[in-house]
Amino acid sequence: MPKNEKKGGLTMQALIKLKHHFDDYECMWNGIEDIYMNKTGETLPSSCFFTLAQIGSVCYQKTDRAEVKRMVSLGDGRTKKMYAFLALIVGFEYQHFEFNQFERALKKAKSEIDAGYPVVLGALDMFYLPYYPKLYQKFHIPLHYVLMVGYDDESACAKLYDCGREELLSLAYEDLRKSLDCAYPGLSHANTVCTVRMNRPNGKFQIAQQALLKKAEWFRKPPAGFLGRKGVEKLICDLPRWKTELSTEEYDQVLTNMVMFFGTVPSLPNALTGSPEPDEIRFMGRLDVASNVLSNFGIEFEQTNWLKAADSFLSAGRSIEHITNIVVDYLTKKADETNALPEAFSEVLAGMDEGFTLIQNA
Repeated sequence: MPKNEKKGGLTMQALIKLKHHFDDYECMWNGIEDIYMNKTGETLPSSCFFTLAQIGSVCYQKTDRAEVKRMVSLGDGRTKKMYAFLALIVGFEYQHFEFNQFERALKKAKSEIDAGYPVVLGALDMFYLPYYPKLYQKFHIPLHYVLMVGYDDESACAKLYDCGREELLSLAYEDLRKSLDCAYPGLSHANTVCTVRMNRPNGKFQIAQQALLKKAEWFRKPPAGFLGRKGVEKLICDLPRWKTELSTEEYDQVLTNMVMFFGTVPSLPNALTGSPEPDEIRFMGRLDVASNVLSNFGIEFEQTNWLKAADSFLSAGRSIEHITNIVVDYLTKKADETNALPEAFSEVLAGMDEGFTLIQNA
């Protein structure tokens, strides 16, 4: 239960004590992993739940009526879709509450904390988070989540943990109000609070095994022709026609959008923004991250096929990095080697298919 302080019969302060782990770029899962690890005593590899919920969710869509007419995604990063996939496997229950007013969202969050349950808040706009000085009041990034573990009405601030910070943070209610006033189409509404109940969590080996087998089955035998391995095969066939089917502007836009979502977090390579600085993130479609998760689990649980699959996914990730370099060179007018993209994506497909086959045969 939280430590509470009351004044005049009203609870003014509350704080739930739990251990927090730093794991940048996995904000929507960081708080749930904190709750899981505190409940079970388990440790998890970096980006564990994010990877298990996202890996292999490839989608290729031709959308001639949309602004971006060809969409390539190597993993489904939609928070609610990922929660829906992994909740039963991990063993937690959750519910999203969306409010018209910030005061109602804050009241719900505080009532959960009073009952001993931390809550996930978001999506948030990082423009209003002062503990990120490089972003604060500079860049709108409306896709961030935090774990609220306490509050202090006297100082008018929420107590929270953030995946990109190690320490317990205080965020003024006014900053929280502004950051929660954030709607991201298809992902989140403003003033969203997610309650979590980690009542019957499973062990991490069971979680990893079940999630990986489900993802392998889905990738290798997808439910539709634009998903999984079928989606990659269709992409490979369509790529040579993009230049003739699309205008130059549309083609450039498709390639720009594609590499943006190859980043560890959605972001353009610095070369495309005119910055001479080296990129701080990798553009490997998070397959390097998946490789790390599989390698850690493979070592811990002596799963040889998981270790081999880790190498396969890393190889596929390097092919994605190669694709990114081809696109960057083309868009910055250094060289046009886009005719090599189908072969490069064939290498991606081979690596991912090999990895999932190894997982199925483990």
